[in-house]
Amino acid sequence: MGELTENGVENKEDKLTCEKRKISKLAEKSLIKGDLWFLVDSRWHQQWERYTTNHLCLLDSQDKSESLHPGPIDNSSLFDAKASHEIREHLVEDADYKLLPEQAWKILKESYGVIEDQTAIERKVVEKGEYIKKKVIEIYPLKLKLCNYKNKEALVVKKYSVTTTIDELEKDMKHSLNIPKHQDTRVWNAYLDDYEDLSDGAKTLEEYSLQKDQMVVIEEINSDGTWPYDAERTSSPSTSCNGSATLNKTSGSGSYASSPSYRLRNNRQTPGLCGLSNLGNTCFMNSALQCLSNVPVLTSFFKNDDYKRDLNLTNPLGTKGRIATEYAELIKTLWSGDHSSFIPRDFKLAVGQFQSRFLGYQQQDGQELLAFLIDGLHEDLNRISKKPYVEAKDADGRPDNVVASEAWQNHLKRNKSHIVETLHGLFRSTVDCPECPRVSVTFDPFCFLSLPLPVKRERSVECTFVPVDYDEDVVKYKVTVSKSGLIKDVCKALSELVSIRQENMTATDIYNSRFHKIFGESDQIRNIYEKDFIYVFESPADATMLPVYMRYSSPGGSWYLFGQPIMVPVSLHTTTHRDLYKAILRAAFRYFSNEDLKRDVERMLRSDYEDDVMNEKENSQEQEEKEEENLYKLFQIKAVNSFGTQEQKVFEDTTEPLKLSANLYLSADWTKEAYDGHFTSQWLGMVKTHESARPGNVKKSPSGVHLRNCMELFTSKEQLGEDNTWYCSSCKKHQEAFKKFDLWMLPPILVIHFKRFSNTRWSRDKLDTFVDFPTRDLDLTDFVVNPAAKKLEKKRRCYNLIAVSNHYGGLGGGHYTAFAKNSVDKKWHYFDDSSVSDSAEERVVTKAAYMLVYQRQDVESWSNEHPDRPFTFMEPMFSPRAMGMIDDVTPFNFNTNQNSQSNEDVLNNNDADDDMDTT
Repeated sequence: MGELTENGVENKEDKLTCEKRKISKLAEKSLIKGDLWFLVDSRWHQQWERYTTNHLCLLDSQDKSESLHPGPIDNSSLFDAKASHEIREHLVEDADYKLLPEQAWKILKESYGVIEDQTAIERKVVEKGEYIKKKVIEIYPLKLKLCNYKNKEALVVKKYSVTTTIDELEKDMKHSLNIPKHQDTRVWNAYLDDYEDLSDGAKTLEEYSLQKDQMVVIEEINSDGTWPYDAERTSSPSTSCNGSATLNKTSGSGSYASSPSYRLRNNRQTPGLCGLSNLGNTCFMNSALQCLSNVPVLTSFFKNDDYKRDLNLTNPLGTKGRIATEYAELIKTLWSGDHSSFIPRDFKLAVGQFQSRFLGYQQQDGQELLAFLIDGLHEDLNRISKKPYVEAKDADGRPDNVVASEAWQNHLKRNKSHIVETLHGLFRSTVDCPECPRVSVTFDPFCFLSLPLPVKRERSVECTFVPVDYDEDVVKYKVTVSKSGLIKDVCKALSELVSIRQENMTATDIYNSRFHKIFGESDQIRNIYEKDFIYVFESPADATMLPVYMRYSSPGGSWYLFGQPIMVPVSLHTTTHRDLYKAILRAAFRYFSNEDLKRDVERMLRSDYEDDVMNEKENSQEQEEKEEENLYKLFQIKAVNSFGTQEQKVFEDTTEPLKLSANLYLSADWTKEAYDGHFTSQWLGMVKTHESARPGNVKKSPSGVHLRNCMELFTSKEQLGEDNTWYCSSCKKHQEAFKKFDLWMLPPILVIHFKRFSNTRWSRDKLDTFVDFPTRDLDLTDFVVNPAAKKLEKKRRCYNLIAVSNHYGGLGGGHYTAFAKNSVDKKWHYFDDSSVSDSAEERVVTKAAYMLVYQRQDVESWSNEHPDRPFTFMEPMFSPRAMGMIDDVTPFNFNTNQNSQSNEDVLNNNDADDDMDTT
C-alpha cells in the first residue's frame, strides 16, 4: 500500500479512504460549548460519500470514478432564494444538511474548495436549559428588530444566540444604534400593543421567551432624569383601547415592575375563553393546552389547588413540582374570566427546561407535547414516593380477569395519581407463535389511544414530462401508483397520459439545476420523497440518454449552473461532436428567448430532415452555412462530474465519433453574454400543467373513513416483521409472531390520537385522510374484550367529545388550532392561538383533526352538577373494581386505613373516597 502505480490510482485510493475515515470520526465528536460546526448540503455530502466509498470498486473505470467527484462544496440549496445570505426555514438535519465540526470542514474545504462567492454556514455550540443543561448546535439564531424609543421607524435587524443575556443585548444595542456607552438606558420587549420590561440583565433571551422578528426597544433617559415612556404613560389612560394591560413602572430610577403577560378584558366574561399567544411556532403547544384545559375534572383539580396535597417533590422522574405548579397557574389564568389572551412564557420555559426538544422555537408535534405534559403532571403528583420493583407476569393460562387485575394492581403500586385515575386505561396484548402452540397474553396501561389510519396503499407522484421534440410542450402530470411499486410503474402510469411507451422514458430527480438522481426502472418508488422534483425525459428506443448541465461563466472564470439540466439521446459509437451539439441545441431550444437565435437553430435542426429543400436555395446556401458555423460557437461541450461542478475533459470539434459512455455527465458551457442574451429567466414558467396535476382535479375520497374503521385496523391481528421479532420461550428463538391488541378497560377521559405522520430518516409524510367521528355517544364496547363491558349502563360506557386538536397544512410549515366545548356556557369554541371565537358542534369534525378528547357521560353529568368538586370515583371504566367482576381478588383501595367494601357497594357509591392518605 502507498506505492505509486502507473496511473497513480493507489495513492488516490489511500488518500480517499483516509479522508473518509477521518471525516467520519470527527463527525462523531462530542459537543463542546463555544465550538463551531458547519452546515454542509446533504446532497453534496451524499455525493462525497459515494465518491470516497465507491472509488475502490471503480479502479478499472477512471471515467466513472471521476464522474462521482462531488466538486466544490455547494450549499446553494440551503439558502433562501429571496435572501441569499439567510438559510431557508424548516431545514431538517440529515434530510437537508449534515453537521461537521470545524476541523472536518477545513479538510473538505482544502480538498474540494467552495463554490465562488458562497459564505460558509457556521453555527456555535450553546448550552441551553436552567435545570437540565444540554449542549446543542444553534441552527437558527434569534433574529430581532432593534430600535431606539425616540425613533421606532429606524429598525436594525440582528441575530443573537438565545443564550445572550439582556445585559449583553443592551450593550450591543447601544453600539448598533449609536448610543453612548455610558448613557443610562432600559430595554423593552415590544410585544403586541404592550411593552414588557426586560429588567433582569442576567436573564437570557430564551428565559424571556423572545421570539423571531420580535421588536426590542431601547430607551434613553432624559436629561432631567425622567423616562420618555413614563411621561407618555401618565398623559394617557391606564388601559389601552383594546383592553391591554399597562405597566407599573418607577420613573427615574431605571428599575420597573414586572409587566403582566396577558390582556385584560373590558368586562368579565366566560371563564376558559382565553387565547394563548404564539411565542414563535408554539401553536402546537397552545392547541394541546386548550384541549387539556377543557377537561373539567382536571381543570377543577388544579384551579381549586387540590393538586397541592399530592405534590411529590422528591420523585426523581418528576420535575420537583415545577410542571404541575406552572400548569396550575396557567389554568387559573385561563379560567379566571379576566383575560382575553395570555402569554404562556413561564410554562414554555418550564417545559423546555425539562424536555430539551421543546427548547427554542421550532415547530413540534402537538401529541408529543401533550404526552410529555401528562406524564410530567403524573410524576409530579404521583402519590408513590418509592416505586417498588414489580415483575411483569404472563398469563400462562390464567383467566383474563385475574391477569388484568394483577397487571392493574402492579401498575398502581408504582403509579397512583389523579392523572392515572383520569386518563389511564388497559390494553390486552396477545402474541401467537407461528411454529408452536405458545400464546402470550399480557396487559399494559395506556394513556393515549393512538390509531392508525386505514389508507390505500397508493400514493400520488407529481412528475414533469419532457418530450424529445423541441416544439412540444413540457407538461406536469400527477399519477397514482402503488407505494411499494417501482419507477417503471410511474413511467407506465405516465405513458397512459402521454401516449409514449414506458420503455422510452428516463426518470430523474432534478433539484437546484442539478441531477440529484437518475433512476433505473427497478428503483423503488419509496426513493421518491415528498419534495422531490421528478422529470421524465422521452428516450428514443435506439439511443442512450446522457445528462447535460447548463452552465455559464463568471468574470472570475468560475462556472455557474442555471435553468433545468437536460437529457439528450445519442449513439455511443457513432455520435460526432456536431451530432451531440445539435442534440443539446434541440433539447435547449424551448428555453431560448432570443427569436433570431430560435429561427436560426430551427432552420439548422430542420435541415437534418429537409436537405433537399434547403439545397434548392442555392443563392442563400453560403450565407446559411456561415450562420450555422456561428451556431457551433455558442457553447463548449465538456465532460464533468455528476454534480456538474468538476471539469474533466473538453470535447473538440472533430468529424471523428466521440468516445462516449453510458455513465458520462456532460455540460454545455455558455458565455455570460450568451446566457444573458439568449435564455428566458422563467424556466419554470415554461411548464404547462395537465388537468391531473391541478389542485381541483386531485381525486380524493369524498367520504374518508370512520373512527370505527381506525379501531378495526388497530385491533386487527398483524404479523411482526423481521426487524421486530418476538422471542418465543418455547421455541427458544425469535419469531415473526402474530400480534393483536384489544381494549380491556377505558379511562373516564379518553384521548384518541390519529397517526397522521410517518417518519423515515430522509422524509416525513402526512396523511390528510378525513376521519368521521361522533361528537356524542361514542361507544367502543364492541372493541372491549372484558366480558362485563356490555353490562354497564349507557352513561358508564358512552363518551361525548369535549375537545379536538387540529393540524392544518403540511410538515414543518403547518399550523395547530383547537376546538373545545366550554364547561361553563356549554358551547363549542375555536381556539387559534390568541384568538377565540364561537363555533358550532357540526363544524368540529374536519380532516384536520389530529387528537380527540372524549369525556365519559357519567363524568360529564357529575361535572355539570358539581362544577367545583372533583369526580370522586375516577377508576377506569372497566377496571375490576369498578365492574365488580372479580370475586377472588381483593378490590383496590387507595386508602389502606379504610375497611374494604364489597365491589357492588363501591360500584354504586359515587361518594366513595378514592384519595390516597399521604399523611
